[in-house]
Amino acid sequence: MNEHSDEGRPDTLRAPRIVWEFGLRLLLLTDTHIGAAQPLARHAAESDVDLLVDRDPRTGVPRLRATTTAGLLRHGLAERTGDAGGVRALLGPAAQAAGSRAGTSALDVDDSHAELAEGTGVTVRAGTRVDPATGAVRPGRTWRWEVLPAGTVFTVPLRLHVPEAGDEAGLLGLLLLAAAGLDGTGPGRHVGARTGRGYGLVRAARWTARRHDLSGERGWFAYHARTWEQRWAAAAGTADDPEDLAEALTRCLAAAGPAPVADRVRGLAADQTDRRHRAELRLRLAVAERPAPWPPEPGATDPDEAVLRPGLLMIGDAPADARLGEVDRAHRYRPVPGAGDAVDHVPVLGDTALFALVKRIGGRLVRDAAEHLGADPDRWRAWNAYWWGSDAEEGAARGAELPPSTEGLRPRPSRPSPTIAQDGAARGAELPPSTEGLRPRPSRIRLRAAPAITGGAPLTTTRLTVDALFGDAVDGRLFTSDLHCGGGADVVLDVREPDDAVRGMLALLVRELATVPFDTLGSGGGSGNGRLCATRATLTTVSGDGGPAHTVDLLAAVRDPDTEDGRDARRWLAALRARLGPDRPDLTSPAHSTASEEEPYR
Repeated sequence: MNEHSDEGRPDTLRAPRIVWEFGLRLLLLTDTHIGAAQPLARHAAESDVDLLVDRDPRTGVPRLRATTTAGLLRHGLAERTGDAGGVRALLGPAAQAAGSRAGTSALDVDDSHAELAEGTGVTVRAGTRVDPATGAVRPGRTWRWEVLPAGTVFTVPLRLHVPEAGDEAGLLGLLLLAAAGLDGTGPGRHVGARTGRGYGLVRAARWTARRHDLSGERGWFAYHARTWEQRWAAAAGTADDPEDLAEALTRCLAAAGPAPVADRVRGLAADQTDRRHRAELRLRLAVAERPAPWPPEPGATDPDEAVLRPGLLMIGDAPADARLGEVDRAHRYRPVPGAGDAVDHVPVLGDTALFALVKRIGGRLVRDAAEHLGADPDRWRAWNAYWWGSDAEEGAARGAELPPSTEGLRPRPSRPSPTIAQDGAARGAELPPSTEGLRPRPSRIRLRAAPAITGGAPLTTTRLTVDALFGDAVDGRLFTSDLHCGGGADVVLDVREPDDAVRGMLALLVRELATVPFDTLGSGGGSGNGRLCATRATLTTVSGDGGPAHTVDLLAAVRDPDTEDGRDARRWLAALRARLGPDRPDLTSPAHSTASEEEPYR
């Protein structure tokens, strides 16, 4: 065997017989922060921005690293299939274990640079940490960070190396499964920071595919004679390219000739069961109040959204440039991808503030139920933190003091995968044993995207401060604000690995939003602003075993408990009482559900 022979080499180290070139146009559907590997670029000067986006060190253009894209595909494939062998075959081992044989990824990914939509740019915004207990910003928990606007596009070049012709269908099938979440269905895919608050939602805008057979001289020279600039230009594709990878593969395979490969690829992808056990709560929230108590009396007509009394909403933001000299504050507008390459600026229902609202309502309901049942407060706190996430300072607020060695190590927001909480520890510093238990927990209930408000109208209001003693207006205390009046938004909350107890809590959450708006969103709650009303609510559970999805209309369950939806909700509430009540062992994880709590459709 000579030094250039492939005999005896692992498949991943052999020279490929077939190479597939793909181009992925990745569209940001919501604002995104893809952080830099280091706090400040080497060529940049000091600034007042705390969190910068990752940029190309030569040009300064925002970029999406190849490792980030590969991690996105790896996580999606592993979560969907649970097949560690398939993940290694497509993307190589996640980490080199001691004594294991070296291997490379069959899929190569390149860095990609941001293409900002016309009229948009990288913006610097003020980030805040909202206290779920009060709805107010925590003192000192503010920062400035760079954000890529929705509508930004990354062109990601990918190359799939196929060692033997017999491996082609299997590798293409794995790639189809890895990219399945990029079609915009289900929970979708998120990239970057604060994904649990609706940031970083992405979708494949279009795919390009090209097959190179290197077993012949013509194919070998046709592939290797192209420059990198030519390959990157081909990856961008044209507007006629499909949005679906399966369609792009079908077109390419039909032109290349191997029809059996196309049939096998489609069969492999179709036969794979989506193993994700998840639930999604879809809400229609109106910025309004009900004119009469709800639910209505038996036989009465349930009023629709058109007869609700519109309310005012203010999610504070800096005024637009044209309004800087006229108003002090303005409701938040965000870019949203529109038709074609257009980007529309629309009012939104909020991201961090909206998540803090539902978290606050859920925590209050669980606390009240636990107190009514006479349970230990630590029980409901642990259960609530398991689902909604928790921050490191919450442990300190309950009496655990941070040791001096952690001074200045600020906690990070909750993330999907367990990470070290403090910034200093993330740079390699070991956390002292006394901080164990003060690390943040990731939230298993996540806001899919910042919902855009449809309907309603902007409204400019002027208010003044009245002297409490004399009842006169205070000179110089005049405020003008651009608010949003009326309208509504579609909100989606995704739940990972749900059980009956958390479904019971979500049913109570919907009842709270549909009846009396005790909690408000945004500023001005004391003067009647920020009232939300749920006009539609469905909870869909996907079992993860290939069975059909189960959907329950939660508003119908609240309106009539004797329906099938109502019976499901009552069973969930019984599971929630069993979880929080004092007669159960102290469980911090819902993974130990009893048989009586298991849903029949799981």
